[in-house]
Amino acid sequence: MGRLGNHTAVIVRPPGQDQFGDPLPGAGVETEVTGTSMQPAATTERQDDRDTVTADWLWFVPPGTDIRPTDQVRFRGELYEVDGAPQPWDDEKGRPDHIEVQLRRVTG
Repeated sequence: MGRLGNHTAVIVRPPGQDQFGDPLPGAGVETEVTGTSMQPAATTERQDDRDTVTADWLWFVPPGTDIRPTDQVRFRGELYEVDGAPQPWDDEKGRPDHIEVQLRRVTG
């Protein structure tokens, strides 16, 4: 399995979960992942009572990367939420090829 791209991002994992499964505040574990590809997917803007921008990205990481729905990802100084479950993809021979991770950042 070769590199998927030239991007480096950091998985930010919370230190634990509360009784409802929500991430606990505080410093967690940070893991740098290299050889990845971060690609913009969509962006929307709402101008109701305030200006809210949602940016969706796709992050392609090597198979075996420990990424969870409760993690966050830091890329180029911005923090994104993992949106849904990371999806493993196989190549045409059924071998693990990469994991696709949907990310979302909401501002405003």
